[in-house]
Amino acid sequence: MVYAAIDIHKHVFHAAALDVESGEMHEQRFAASREALRRWASDVNPVVVAIEATCGWRWVVRELQAAGLEVQLADPGQAVALKGKRRRAKTDRLDARWLLLARQMLPRSWLPPEEIQRLRDLTRTRMALNQDRTRWAQRLHAFLVHEGWSCPRARLLTREGRRWVDGLKLDAHARAQVDRLLRLIAGPEEELIELDSELRQLAGRDNRLRALQGIYGVGPIIACHLLAEIGDARRFRRARQLVRVAGLDPVVLESGESKRRGRLAKAGSPQLRWALVEAAWHARRQGSPDHQLYQAVRQRAGAQPATLTAARKIARRSYHVLANLEPVR
Repeated sequence: MVYAAIDIHKHVFHAAALDVESGEMHEQRFAASREALRRWASDVNPVVVAIEATCGWRWVVRELQAAGLEVQLADPGQAVALKGKRRRAKTDRLDARWLLLARQMLPRSWLPPEEIQRLRDLTRTRMALNQDRTRWAQRLHAFLVHEGWSCPRARLLTREGRRWVDGLKLDAHARAQVDRLLRLIAGPEEELIELDSELRQLAGRDNRLRALQGIYGVGPIIACHLLAEIGDARRFRRARQLVRVAGLDPVVLESGESKRRGRLAKAGSPQLRWALVEAAWHARRQGSPDHQLYQAVRQRAGAQPATLTAARKIARRSYHVLANLEPVR
């Protein structure tokens, strides 16, 4: 029985394989290509291969699974913490050996199925496009302020705001700069329209997405973001773990009899945290089931802590909604 680990990089892989019966360890360094990876897998034929979830892991996992191998994905941050303080040089050879010899102790990362990974590609691209559009709108807002035309920044993303910008009396240079920034804003907007249409169609077909839309404040787009980041809710033992994965749990500082809560941990998925906070903004409405809780926390601590409290509630609801559904075949 052979166990293996691969330290992956952009141009080169370093693999270590251990024969459990004989105790022999074989190491090999080969090019980061599909052909070289298939050849290594065919020659070594390991039972399990461990790799870190670093940049470029997806195609490696896909190739190894196609070869019939079991792949274990290790969390790189926790793997480094498990090593402790470094007292010697860091090399690819040592990294591969560490993954191999510590495979039972390594904290594993969840390996999302292909459908969830594809949905995650769509939602994260949408989030990046939305951020790009906002960034160019901020630049346009700053330029108009310098020209003496101040307006709310959010107005520049509406049709009324565009008509207002078109009607401004600007010199030739300022008009050219404004038109250029408007074109840069329009580019992501066109892609967002097409991407939102695709996500809405998907939200109408998938029973998990339809179930998530039953949560107050969660529409088809936010439902896609939630499912893409949560995936299989059964990988969590309780709803509180999903709150921790979203980074919405506060940092606890405890020493002896002293215990206090600090800022948000923000140690999880920023995409999941964003989607939960977006849904939590609807707690301000009268029809929200969290309206009374939101108002109580807002009067005591402010609007932001109240929104985060509602986001934690939505995270727990999302867990129960997905965990109680029938497994998807």
